[in-house]
Amino acid sequence: MEKVQGQNDTDHTGDWSRLLKTRYKKELGMISREYPHKRSLSIDYRDIERFGKVGISLADELLENPGKVLEDVWDAIRNDQLIKSKDGKEAPKGINIRFTNLPRKILIRDIRSDDINTFVSVEGILRKTTEVRPRVVEAAFRCPAGHFTIKKQKYGKFIEPEGCATDGCTFKKLEMMPKRSKFVDSQKLRIQESPEGLRGGEQPQTLDVDVTDDLSGKVSPGDRIIINGILRSMQRVIKGEKSTVFDIFLECNSIEIAEKEFEEVEIDEKSEDQIT
Repeated sequence: MEKVQGQNDTDHTGDWSRLLKTRYKKELGMISREYPHKRSLSIDYRDIERFGKVGISLADELLENPGKVLEDVWDAIRNDQLIKSKDGKEAPKGINIRFTNLPRKILIRDIRSDDINTFVSVEGILRKTTEVRPRVVEAAFRCPAGHFTIKKQKYGKFIEPEGCATDGCTFKKLEMMPKRSKFVDSQKLRIQESPEGLRGGEQPQTLDVDVTDDLSGKVSPGDRIIINGILRSMQRVIKGEKSTVFDIFLECNSIEIAEKEFEEVEIDEKSEDQIT
């Protein structure tokens, strides 16, 4: 156990910086030029594995401790100014770090408690999508004295501050200010196991997926997709009482479309002439 903790505490910011400079210089430059229209950096897991001796360590850490890896990659981008805003200053904060082409897919029915907070990849058929709606991620509150308090929001229940954060201010009731708050697009997906992988009379199981920002609205029911992300848990509340049982959902990091139905494939006129 001590060895695992030691690995998780290792600072790999410099290693990620070297990998990005070596393999993703073009992509980083494109984001610098086209932000916010392009604001996601997609990193291929296979590039990580092939990145010298340290690559295997980086790849393993991504699977076991994805939260730390995302922080390390962002620190590498910020510290070495790998992405710059149009005015030449530090990288914009709205950059998404996404990972694709994981080597192993896990079946939804095989997900267990040990997989919580790890990076997993599931494949299946998209059965349900909600409408894309804004979600607050940083809520700004104002007290009657005019002081502002920022409260970061996570998936699930809306969190309000207990009182004004300004020293000496005793006001407890604060008003949320939407214009000063930060929102992102969000969507809920439900992915179902592919029927060809089932045995006998088994019923396909499903997994709910939380999608945000530029991944929202990209896929439709019926698509065969691969979703990579961090497995999260949320405590059930039954009639106001907290349960010992937790529900799981996938915090989506990236989406890969496995295949499209034939009728959905778009063929332009030139290609149609060549086929004919």
